[in-house]
Amino acid sequence: MEWPARSPDLNPIEHLWDYLGREVAALNPPPRSLHELKQGLLCVWSSLPIPVSDNLINSMGNRCRQCIQVRGGHIPY
Repeated sequence: MEWPARSPDLNPIEHLWDYLGREVAALNPPPRSLHELKQGLLCVWSSLPIPVSDNLINSMGNRCRQCIQVRGGHIPY
């Protein structure tokens, strides 16, 4: 599949990674080993609030509309 070099990235996964990273960084005490980090990520992932995932999913329509409006140019996401 051809993929243009400067095509917009509409995938909301970066926002999900950001959320997970902030939640893990806020753990008290913070993870001090790879095992603790993995456990922290699993804990945060399993308690991911439904509104967070719903917001990411529901934003896709707006992302696509904005992308079409700017003809594939930059959009603020």
